Amino acid sequence: MSISHSRNNKIPNRKPLALAISTALMGMVALPTLAAEEEKKEKKALEVIQVTATKHVTNLMETPLAITAMNPEALTRQNVKSIGDLSGMVPNLQLGLSNADSGVKASIRGVSSNNFTEIADPAVGIHIDGIYSPRPQGSLALMFDLEQVEVLRGAQGTLFGRNSTAGVINVIPAKPEFDENYGWTTLQLGNYNAQQVRTVYNFGLSDNFALRAALMIDKRDGYINQQQDLTDRGMKLPDPDGEWGDSIWSGPDGNPEVDMRLNKKVGAEDYYSNSDQWGGRLTGLWQINNDLAWTVGYEHYQNNGAGDVNLKDCWAAQSTKYACESDNHFDQEVLINVPGKLDMTIDTIRSSLSYDLNANTVLEYKFAYANQQRTQHHDDDAGQHSYMDEVDIMYSWGNWGRQTVDDRATYTLESEYKSYVNELQIKQNFDRWQYVLGAFWMYENNSIEFAQDMLVQAPWGMPYGQYYDQPKREIDSKAIFAQADIELTDKLTATAGIRYSQDERIDNDGEFWGSWSAESDWYYNGAEGLPLTDLGMGLPHSGNDLTANMGAFAGKGAYGDTKVVNTYQKDWDHTTWRLGLQYQFDEKQMVFISAATGYRAGGFGDKTDACGGGTCVDGSTEQWTFLDYDPETTTNFEVGYKGSLLDDSLNLTAVFFFTQYEDMHYTNMHPIGQKVVDRECPDWDPACDIVQAWKTENIGDSEIYGLELEFNYIPWENGQLSGFYAYLGSEITSYDSYNDDWMCGYREENGAEACADLFIEPGNPLSGRQLYDVTGNQLPSAPEHSMGLNYSHYIELGEYQLVPWVGFRWQDKMYFTPRNLDNRAVGDYQEAYANVDASLKFAPVDENWYVELYGNNLTDEVVVNWMGQGANGGWKSNSYNPPRMFGVRFNISY
Repeated sequence: MSISHSRNNKIPNRKPLALAISTALMGMVALPTLAAEEEKKEKKALEVIQVTATKHVTNLMETPLAITAMNPEALTRQNVKSIGDLSGMVPNLQLGLSNADSGVKASIRGVSSNNFTEIADPAVGIHIDGIYSPRPQGSLALMFDLEQVEVLRGAQGTLFGRNSTAGVINVIPAKPEFDENYGWTTLQLGNYNAQQVRTVYNFGLSDNFALRAALMIDKRDGYINQQQDLTDRGMKLPDPDGEWGDSIWSGPDGNPEVDMRLNKKVGAEDYYSNSDQWGGRLTGLWQINNDLAWTVGYEHYQNNGAGDVNLKDCWAAQSTKYACESDNHFDQEVLINVPGKLDMTIDTIRSSLSYDLNANTVLEYKFAYANQQRTQHHDDDAGQHSYMDEVDIMYSWGNWGRQTVDDRATYTLESEYKSYVNELQIKQNFDRWQYVLGAFWMYENNSIEFAQDMLVQAPWGMPYGQYYDQPKREIDSKAIFAQADIELTDKLTATAGIRYSQDERIDNDGEFWGSWSAESDWYYNGAEGLPLTDLGMGLPHSGNDLTANMGAFAGKGAYGDTKVVNTYQKDWDHTTWRLGLQYQFDEKQMVFISAATGYRAGGFGDKTDACGGGTCVDGSTEQWTFLDYDPETTTNFEVGYKGSLLDDSLNLTAVFFFTQYEDMHYTNMHPIGQKVVDRECPDWDPACDIVQAWKTENIGDSEIYGLELEFNYIPWENGQLSGFYAYLGSEITSYDSYNDDWMCGYREENGAEACADLFIEPGNPLSGRQLYDVTGNQLPSAPEHSMGLNYSHYIELGEYQLVPWVGFRWQDKMYFTPRNLDNRAVGDYQEAYANVDASLKFAPVDENWYVELYGNNLTDEVVVNWMGQGANGGWKSNSYNPPRMFGVRFNISY
């Protein structure tokens, strides 16, 4: 953890260079003169950190919130390029990636969301310069030329409001400066052929108008061992003359079984896990008169990378028959027949108009328009095919059996997310009180065409598939809010805030097409010479049989008469609040106590027939549902201490918190109905009459409690030590209907507790679940203990300067599902791990440049940030943090 020390927007490496180099390396922003720096060294005093978390500019150590602020030097040093890279740098902040849709999963203190669709919302509010940014895919955008990043922990339901049940991440870009022309450029080179350029120039065109231009380009080869998937095993088909489960073997025929339409060999620069992105920003600041200032910025972000893909969990698979061939996790062969494509652009306009009505009153209007467009191809199976000795085996726990290849892909064929965010604030400051009064309005207009292919499904080897055409999904959110701070005495200040929110979701003529029958050749769209519909009389397709006139590539027409139309609307409203007291012992120490609430709107899914297209057990048909779910809320209590001690050489923060988390949103496959089938469900598929859907549910309540300690310390001249320790206790207090379906077929053979028995009771809404009570378990993404420690030291070597820095981070075991299954082979957790980062910076005293060696994850830890079940075997398939990264960066200022 590194802390920023100023609101000064100047780059850290302007003259005098000795001052700039040393302070930048220690995570500080330069003071105006070398004399001032020498005075600071003698005093060993930390700089005052200013934050905007209360919508007023306040001293961090006098702000009664659990907040961490990070400056751009620390972010660059630790190679942070996007919000997703912040994981582990802030107490109780976890970030992961949903690879198939490029959504960033953010969790603060165990409160999170795992739904990244165009009609869902994150639990952590992402803001850019205080303006809400709604889509989680936007968290991939490059962070460059920043003034500061602020992370607010706990419910922020008053001033930031929307979807802040967990907290807020506020990214603050640097602003132009008047009457100064300066710039800097950084070139960075690293392993995996990494190449990065950052450049900034400030044009101070007059004493009341300035422009600031910034550009960042980031390229890197993929670090996985990606190979072309040309698997040719042949097929197993049911034997029409044998018993159930008997099969006929068709051996290799020289044609791959996997889809060949996009299959091609690519170089490392196009592997999954690569980087090929750039971003640019132009910002203007016009001081129209003494009272009126207008800041306008345009930003463009382009990502042409391949995205990421899930990999087998080699650590968990050790000493099982699914063990990987190499000890190096990223050396495993990843067989790909759908090369990655992530064509995403984000164009954003942000405007902030500030008018000083008088000496006490400021009127501010903030506006942002963002247009995010994304096309994505993702290989969902990553060549993790069934083991041959398991092909066509039908287990008693309900597996349909396996074909010789797994061939699944997800395609975002076209998407456009447009958002308009408006916020009007009036702020007044008086001798003993201040307040902010505001109104918020956000409107989203989202569209997407999205398809999933599951091309070789057992037992027949025919495809499943689905296609979504959502032309207009709207979200309309409005709020009014007010918060005031009143000095009751010279030392005691009270805070009171309230916010009223209205949220509406609208689905306009969305269409869902799908065929879940593997008993026919619907996918082939009438093509001749392909498998016969008479089961067992023909062979499934080979990969070369598939054409662009089939399935998702042919559009809706290939899906037959399966259309379901989504037209639906629902709204919610809620009032959130904050109350607090702050007691200032003296100028350097304070304590605070607060209670605050957060709210995240409810939602719905795609129109679904709970009878599964047949007849429900109660005799009805077409029981349509939109899979509605209610809002979730958090109520957060905090007691905190902040002190600047030892002659301002030590900043210390301690926060105790308790959160009541109610109606938590949890997205997974859930039973929604029970239908009549024309046969008795066999032992290997006892839930054959249960209709399931991918849906979000309100799963019950939880309690979260803990302690967060942060410090920043100058222990001696030229040295700086900073860090944090966090304890996070989380307990699910009511959830007895969890569906215990995690790795069910492989638990007992690995010594884990078997899955719960299937509950079947006609007409009962819980029918079809393997009911398991997870009350008392930890929340996902909530490690119990975590810590970080950083040290940097400024060394003068005559005409040169050298600053080494080392950072250490450790976190406890973290679960990914509410099940909390403790078993190496089939458990749902990331084990405890530690990371070490380091850098060494060198510069001459009298030149405007520096050179820095850097290394991230120097211990080469393999860290899971999202976990899933392998579709066709007893292994886990996960998303991972990058391996060891190292290189050199060179900076020149002018």
